Amino acid sequence: MFVFPPLFKAEFVKRYKRFFTDVVKDGILTTVHNPNTGSMKNLLTPGNTVLCSVSDNPARKLPCTLEAMCVNGEWLVVNTMVVNRIAESAINDGEIEELGRVSLCRREYPYDEARLDFYVESDRGRFLIEVKNCTLYDDETVMFPDAVTTRGKKHLEVLQRAVKEGYNACMLYMCQVKRNSFRPAHEIDPAYAAEFERAKAAGVKILVYYTDFDPEKGTVSLRKMV
Repeated sequence: MFVFPPLFKAEFVKRYKRFFTDVVKDGILTTVHNPNTGSMKNLLTPGNTVLCSVSDNPARKLPCTLEAMCVNGEWLVVNTMVVNRIAESAINDGEIEELGRVSLCRREYPYDEARLDFYVESDRGRFLIEVKNCTLYDDETVMFPDAVTTRGKKHLEVLQRAVKEGYNACMLYMCQVKRNSFRPAHEIDPAYAAEFERAKAAGVKILVYYTDFDPEKGTVSLRKMV
């Protein structure tokens, strides 16, 4: 289980210049850092409740960071910088059932021409894992990506090569809402969607989990979705 530092509630106003977000707390307008590099399509409705953290680093220009948003009653972790830390906790805590009993977990593992998120050893073999944060969804389905991603396509290509070398190559999609299904967003990035199908056919394991986030306690666990 991953635990956030202390968080405070505020009201979302707007996002601009990609990494800046204005929020209102106790009637005061504050600009916070938004680490999410995606489009955040369908999330940016003024008035949404958000959760932010405060850094104790005096050198930071923006001391506060946008961590989570409440959209139509559902809480989503939107800080992409913390997603891998949530995934690491889940791996080590045995929350990802496909990995078995984990004995080793290394972050930022160099492989081929890329740096993959995790290298894992368990009683089920060696795993290479790339993690993707998914915040695009409708009433039934979670999708990825929410913007064109050539980097994401490259990760799928690298994982296919890893399969040929005997690794258990995995793409871990961390869905920020629980839905009935998951699919690549072919209408946004058809090249990624096509590579997804090739990777799946080549033996890349598609792991789809959702974040079970408690906004009051600031805790996050991963639960299998499909």
